[in-house]
Amino acid sequence: MDEVFFSYPRTDRAAVLPLVEALRSAGVSVFLDESGIDEFEGITPGIRSALAGARLFVAYYSAAYPTRPACQWELLTAFRAATVLGRASERILVINPESGPEHIQPVQLRDARYCTTTDSDSVARLVQRVIESVAASPGCLGDAIEAQRPVWRPVEHLGSERFIGRVHEFWQLHHALHAFEYPATHDEATAGQAVVIGLGGVGKTLLVEQYARRFASFYPGGIYWFTTAASHAPHTVGSESLNEDVRAQYHQQVAAALALDSAQSDPVQIREAARRLIEQSGEPCLWIVDDVPGGLPPGLVRELAAPHPLGRTIMTTRWRGYQLPVVDVDVLHPDEAYQLLITARVPAGPPEEAAARTLAERLGFHALAVDLARGCLADQPGLTYTELLGQLTDTQRGDAFQQLVDDLFMQVPTDHTNDIAATFTRSLQHLNDNALTLLRVAATLAPAPLPERLLTSVGATLRQKEEETVRSANRGALSAAQRRSLIRQTGTEPPSWFVHALVSRTLNLQPATADMRAALRTAAVTATTRLMQPVYIPGRLDLADIAPHARALVEDLDTADSLALLDSVARYDYESGQPASAAHNYQRHSEALAAHSGPDHPTTLTSRNNLASAYDAAGNLGRAIPLYEQTLADRVRVLGEDHPDTLGSRINLAGAYEAAGDLARAIPLYEQTLADCVRVLGEDHPTTLTSRHNLAYAYQAKGDLGRAIPLYEQTLDAWVRVLGEDHPDTLTSRNNLAYAYQAKGDLGRAILLFEQTLADRVRVLGEDHPDTLTSRNNLAGAHYEKGDLGRAIPLFEQTLADQVRVLGEDHPDTLTSRNNLASAHYEKGDLGRAIPLFEQTLADRVRVLGEDHPDTLTSRNNLANAYRGAGDLGRAIPLYEQTLADRVRVLGEDHPTTLNSRINLASAHRAAREP
Repeated sequence: MDEVFFSYPRTDRAAVLPLVEALRSAGVSVFLDESGIDEFEGITPGIRSALAGARLFVAYYSAAYPTRPACQWELLTAFRAATVLGRASERILVINPESGPEHIQPVQLRDARYCTTTDSDSVARLVQRVIESVAASPGCLGDAIEAQRPVWRPVEHLGSERFIGRVHEFWQLHHALHAFEYPATHDEATAGQAVVIGLGGVGKTLLVEQYARRFASFYPGGIYWFTTAASHAPHTVGSESLNEDVRAQYHQQVAAALALDSAQSDPVQIREAARRLIEQSGEPCLWIVDDVPGGLPPGLVRELAAPHPLGRTIMTTRWRGYQLPVVDVDVLHPDEAYQLLITARVPAGPPEEAAARTLAERLGFHALAVDLARGCLADQPGLTYTELLGQLTDTQRGDAFQQLVDDLFMQVPTDHTNDIAATFTRSLQHLNDNALTLLRVAATLAPAPLPERLLTSVGATLRQKEEETVRSANRGALSAAQRRSLIRQTGTEPPSWFVHALVSRTLNLQPATADMRAALRTAAVTATTRLMQPVYIPGRLDLADIAPHARALVEDLDTADSLALLDSVARYDYESGQPASAAHNYQRHSEALAAHSGPDHPTTLTSRNNLASAYDAAGNLGRAIPLYEQTLADRVRVLGEDHPDTLGSRINLAGAYEAAGDLARAIPLYEQTLADCVRVLGEDHPTTLTSRHNLAYAYQAKGDLGRAIPLYEQTLDAWVRVLGEDHPDTLTSRNNLAYAYQAKGDLGRAILLFEQTLADRVRVLGEDHPDTLTSRNNLAGAHYEKGDLGRAIPLFEQTLADQVRVLGEDHPDTLTSRNNLASAHYEKGDLGRAIPLFEQTLADRVRVLGEDHPDTLTSRNNLANAYRGAGDLGRAIPLYEQTLADRVRVLGEDHPTTLNSRINLASAHRAAREP
């Protein structure tokens, strides 16, 4: 293989060939690509092989060098390899034929001692330096050149084949993300982060997409891409509703990207799961949050950043108030704008070239406007640059156009807004009705990726046609719009598309769109509501791509249909593990229903009950219980004592009392509700069976197994009779009865019932269903209680491994399994395994569940027991003391576990006094 790889733009070939010949005459083997092609994106196999075999990379860094994609790809590949092997400046040699170094990127190469070739002596010095550098470079670049592309999550972004320029911004961004590698040039608090800022349509998102693709080899841990898709309206800046929308959408996208069940995870758990995934990979990754709105609080901005130091964070925004390293994206350089424009067609002669340059200038070198003009030319082969330039002036007439200019000026405040607006308008004029309607549908939705199924559903509703017919027509319309750069594809599996906000605004200001606005919105709300109806499928977030558009549509609650959609959005948030966002949306929903239908309307009361449930799920019982109480009182007054909704409210309130540890109020309410359900609904009604089951559970929590077990047995018989042996509710009832037998000490019956339930759940629900994992854990616990650790420990180990894989490290069920496994090792006398597991579980429960959660208190007590078992009373007694004080405060003096803590502490003090 050749020792030196010589990289150069083809326009400099005449200057490069004598240098290469001088090197070869001195005995240096040089690879020089003479294919004559330097416009390609990426590295060909031949180039990669030559780079891999070289010891030294030489770049003829003329002013033309950074404008050639092939040169930049070669430099990037060599820079990555040289960085892995050591200092890049030791493996990359720059020849600068220009008068100054300002055009050289990255700055590390500019700051290094580069070569010039102005005379024969300088050529001789170059040859000598190359010989010395080759001799000082052990091995070749090969081992550090990685051909494998990183994984994109959730989907790979395609970028643009027409992307031009921005070399300075690429390297500025890269330097900001890797600033910690240069200790004198960065702030510790913001190292590894950058915010890309610019006006609408200048190409912020495309720059980041292209950076991610070109610099992908620096991020073998993967590329993560999330979009906030939140409002940029001035009146929303700094609002709590905006903050909640951003937080909810972001965490739902992260959960979907990591294949997490977000119904089982709050934002803290989702972030922790992401942190663990990055940590386990051990490789740097790129964490991108696109289209961040302005005015977010610092805590939320930190929450959007990568959750681990291996993650480098990029955010794109129009807001300049975030305290992060800034990469400014301005309009294109005049030559770059011209090159982008003429990718449609090379100008035919000097007059046309002059018209093309004038056109780019008239558009203010604005990237999106220039690309739209290029699309007009590409789609109309007979249209000349001169004609298009004239049409811009012809288009600038009428009130609607002036309104567009005024509106765009708020987002693109330049002296060229008139011509930019004219280009946007002209680019839409030659689309057929089908394509225009499709774009108008997109403009009605959120500025977020548009899934094909949503576009199809809205189109079918609007046109009253079958979805398959609309899908076929839409694909032709999408192709036509894409040719004109009015829409771009952002994903392929499943297909999704993106329309820039400026294009949508242009459409929305057209009179024809105004005439259709009511029909467009009605169709969009109807179709989106239909898609949101399933809300959530356990283990899958099938609606994560629909939710941003549903949120956009419910910003205005102008119809009954929009209220129905808001209810679906709130339910989606609740079911997908975002109770804070659910509470915000249920609050809006209940207030709107109260205004629309009255505060006592049954639907208003249902919404208020759902709001209480959201507070309950968020752990905010202080707000949930009063709301449950108010809703129950209102339902009694409006609907009557015996209405099914009233009975449901009573069950919910009793459950909240039980969650708060107030069994004195929970049990009488459960008893009253069960009696009323039997009288009103009948013995076998599902609500009656649920009520009986809940009462049995409360009796068990109180320790009253004499009443709990007969109720469990009665409920199980009813579930079997009403729903069948294999219904999930029947299996749950059987599991709980087995658990009650175990609590009573009847391990023979408990184990048989646990085994039967486990076998049935494996058959009906599958090996990895959470209920199946719970059954396996319960069976292991019964063997543990029986003293059969030979069976218990392998079952606990299998369950823990499966729960980590299926539910994640921080799921409460996983933490319970880890605690149980630790207890089994403790019982076996293996404190070397038990204590680290207890310590890990306690730390995780404090972080995930909080200091005062009953499970956290149990973990603290268990760890104290393990320390005492190891003879370490110095650590055991303070833990016992803390646990007792917390249990008295949280659970009360008379709670059984409080009494147990008092006994444990007294016993430890006696042991400490004994010789």
